[in-house]
Amino acid sequence: MAKMLKQYSLLSVLITLFLFTILFSKARLTSSHPFSTKLSAKAMALKKEKLTHLHFYYHNLLAGPNATALPLNPKGPLDYSHPAGLFGLLTMADNPLTLDPELNSTKVGRVQGLYGVASRTDAALVELFNFVFTADGEYQGSTVTVLGRNPILATGTREMPVVGGTGVFGFARGKVHLKTQLFDKKTGNAVVECDIYAFHY
Repeated sequence: MAKMLKQYSLLSVLITLFLFTILFSKARLTSSHPFSTKLSAKAMALKKEKLTHLHFYYHNLLAGPNATALPLNPKGPLDYSHPAGLFGLLTMADNPLTLDPELNSTKVGRVQGLYGVASRTDAALVELFNFVFTADGEYQGSTVTVLGRNPILATGTREMPVVGGTGVFGFARGKVHLKTQLFDKKTGNAVVECDIYAFHY
């Protein structure tokens, strides 16, 4: 009987040590990532995801008294029919966003960001744009962020991804369709129709 109790006590000690080792290992694993916490959508007060369609026009004005796009490293004449000579050209933009194609139509925001010529063989840009909404209403102060490739001389509609947003468009994802309404190859001035399809909470 005494031998059985001794064996039982030894087994209990071994089990206790085993459990303690597991708990200690988990504690060390948790404490090794103090910057990370798992959250639920409910904890972030996120509502049901919805899809919003936005439609407007932006005006990329490189020339004229009210230019809104500035080349940061000019490479001579702006000739998009010879993109190899423009490769690496970077431009900072703060373009007006309007309800209609006319520049003097209702302003709804700005398109602010950076684009560069990313191809030696065709007029393809890589663009990082924030669509900043300034008009009174639900979207004022919110933004939608777009990042991707834009072959500006391609016919028809081009597509770029929506990679994020703020305000009403927090956690945004989706795509934007771009269609050039007017483009001056000599100056680079353009009017572009935009359709944004964004999922957000």
